[in-house]
Amino acid sequence: MSTQQNLAWWQKLLVALKLWRPEHRTDHHVRKEMERPEMPPVTGAYGNRLVTATRRRLVPQRGDDAPITSTMD
Repeated sequence: MSTQQNLAWWQKLLVALKLWRPEHRTDHHVRKEMERPEMPPVTGAYGNRLVTATRRRLVPQRGDDAPITSTMD
């Protein structure tokens, strides 16, 4: 273990005698404990909001009022 950390002389002595080990914290540990950012709103394709009430269905359903015409015409 490296004693290159900013430890006091008595802490370095305890580390050398293997009586104490300083806490191992890296930037990864700090970021892991950070508060997570707010999730963005759910959108449809390419960031457009998905409106299901007016969205055309590709396959007709039993409760549909108007028949869906083919787009291949």
